[in-house]
Amino acid sequence: MLYELVVPIGRLWFRTFFKLRVIGLENVPRHGPGLICGNHCSYLDPMLAAFAVPRKTYSLSRKEMYEQPLLGPFIRRLGGVRIDRESLADKGALQKVLAIMDHGDLCMIYPEGTRSPDGRLQTPHNGAAFLAVKSGAPVVPMAIIGSYECWPRQRRVPRVGRITIRIGKPITYHLPPERESRKEDLTAISTDIMGRIRALQEEGHA
Repeated sequence: MLYELVVPIGRLWFRTFFKLRVIGLENVPRHGPGLICGNHCSYLDPMLAAFAVPRKTYSLSRKEMYEQPLLGPFIRRLGGVRIDRESLADKGALQKVLAIMDHGDLCMIYPEGTRSPDGRLQTPHNGAAFLAVKSGAPVVPMAIIGSYECWPRQRRVPRVGRITIRIGKPITYHLPPERESRKEDLTAISTDIMGRIRALQEEGHA
């Protein structure tokens, strides 16, 4: 109930103060599981994941986000899933995400694992690739443009600005069972995902 109340208000807030525009909504699966993969450079990103798409989205984000006195409870109410960003060994969080997608729902993950210090894309971890291969769910690339300028990690509070979200076409990744945990194969998938995010990011604002 709270989710249904918060999301429309959040969308209105972002459209009013950040001129939010979402391009490519037709690429989000209307039914069934999906793994949305986006760039991460702002405290605003987990909220944007919830407000940008027409379906409830569970957002996988680092555990430190939940230690923020106001932001943490808000993200949790929006379907946030805590993860230890230090390694792929947070099996509890990963299994929870796999269970969510197995139930037919959408999840959001940031392959970079943490906010960019300068707004540029960073080297990804392999968590997103692992989840994509294990779940068999389509990966939906998402580029968040402008959130860094509105709320970079160096600022305590956000400032008004312009944010555009571009969503790319879904792609499904498959590996033979014996290669599903091989670092080389997962890294290749991670690199491909980030390349798709970069291509969307370079298109800039609408």
